[in-house]
Amino acid sequence: MKRLRIGVHYEPSGIDPHIGSAELALQMTNGVFDTLVNKTVEGDYLPGLAERYQVSDDECCYTFFLRSDVHFHDGTPFNANAVKFSLDRAHNPENQSQLAGSLLGSYKSCRVIDEFCVEIILDEPYALLLDALSQGWLAPVSPAAVEKLGNAGFARHPVGTGPFIFDNWKAGESLTIRRNPDYAWAPPLVNNPGAASVDEIEFRFLADNALRTAALLDDVVDAIFYVTPSDCAHLREHGAFNVETWPIRGIPVSMMMNIHRSPTSELAVRKAISHAVDRDALVEEVFHGEFERAYGPVSQFTLGYEPAVEKYYPFNSGLAEALLNEAGWLYKEDGKRYKNGQPLKVQFYALPVNFYPQFGKIVTRMLADIGIEVEVVQLDPVPWIRAGMAGEHHLIPQGKYASSSQMLSFVYHSRHSGPNGYGWTKRSANDVPQLDPLIERAEKTLAMADFVPLFQKVQTLVMENALAVPLHCNTNIVATKKSISGIRFDAIGAYPLFHDTRIGDSEGKEVAV
Repeated sequence: MKRLRIGVHYEPSGIDPHIGSAELALQMTNGVFDTLVNKTVEGDYLPGLAERYQVSDDECCYTFFLRSDVHFHDGTPFNANAVKFSLDRAHNPENQSQLAGSLLGSYKSCRVIDEFCVEIILDEPYALLLDALSQGWLAPVSPAAVEKLGNAGFARHPVGTGPFIFDNWKAGESLTIRRNPDYAWAPPLVNNPGAASVDEIEFRFLADNALRTAALLDDVVDAIFYVTPSDCAHLREHGAFNVETWPIRGIPVSMMMNIHRSPTSELAVRKAISHAVDRDALVEEVFHGEFERAYGPVSQFTLGYEPAVEKYYPFNSGLAEALLNEAGWLYKEDGKRYKNGQPLKVQFYALPVNFYPQFGKIVTRMLADIGIEVEVVQLDPVPWIRAGMAGEHHLIPQGKYASSSQMLSFVYHSRHSGPNGYGWTKRSANDVPQLDPLIERAEKTLAMADFVPLFQKVQTLVMENALAVPLHCNTNIVATKKSISGIRFDAIGAYPLFHDTRIGDSEGKEVAV
């Protein structure tokens, strides 16, 4: 049996793509599902479960012509009814689809035309629809499996059409997917159109960075995702491993600033924080040159990036202090800044994993230099997300995976600032009032040449108003044994494609293991 063992730093709370909220879950289950269309890095859309599509003149009706030779892992047919079921399920507010539901935008309904043809009806043009349908969050699922298992059961045993079948999930240990021997409808993104070469992939949950690297060195796993930057040099020098860097496109990890909680409600305070955080130093200290620093609301690897954002907020502690002084935040005898009797203090909400504790310490140190006191609040993932949605923070790191700048709407439009949204600046429509109309116009613009300038203006407005401090670009560093080849990632750069993955000997010759 050709078995691939991968060490991952995360155990998902659920693996239902429609209802899940943790983006990294798709790293383990992306192979279980197929999507209607597939997106390239260049922004083109290729066939998937839909052989082709057409768009109405008013851009409010998308007609998808489906493959007729596909079936789900439970043996039930993939057809138009399955597409309608899946989209309606993701859109249903009762299912609280925090990612999938939001990605559907102006979705109104899905209409079955015949067994292998569906129409998606929109309330108004929505440029992100194809992008959304290319992501695993909106992958078709087996209606029969959902009806049999219920949402809770399906979240522990998903059924899709992908090259791998979900096998088992051992809580606290591992998640395993196995080869789908009947698979014959791979997208043109990959080279192998049929069943995968690898028989089984086991994802082992190894949250501790050192433990994950040790597992690779000790032959406990064959590959690890999200290699710690400090371990990269050692693994490269070892000689037995390939170390590859995959930039993740979308919203870089940015320190989102709550503009509806004092003192970050003041523009001068937000600008001072932006000037006081030495992002080059932070990225070098934490990532040892393996990650790129971020400059704006989308990473520089992302379609639609605006280079003009690079001029904003160079590190300048003197200017930061001047901004605070002008705003009335003055030092008192105790060495702290006050205004109207209130101390200048902010809360930084962090996860107790990965690089977040380091971020908290570094930001605390840098802001202390200009008289801002930082309280670091560490929470586990679920309460951390809830805190961000509720706006309990002043500062909170956030990043989002996306193939284009269109994801800016997901984070910066005011409609996502509510208690169940990912707009963690918490801005309302009256804050930076130009933003919402600009985003809405861009969302209705299908042609890349037209929507890119609009989203570039959005990026500029975000920076001018200091809504966030971009820190670093998300990067997936993958280390594999030299015998492993063909692990690729999607247009976002985050989710693996195992269609072409092979296991060979030290010389690359394929062998059974």
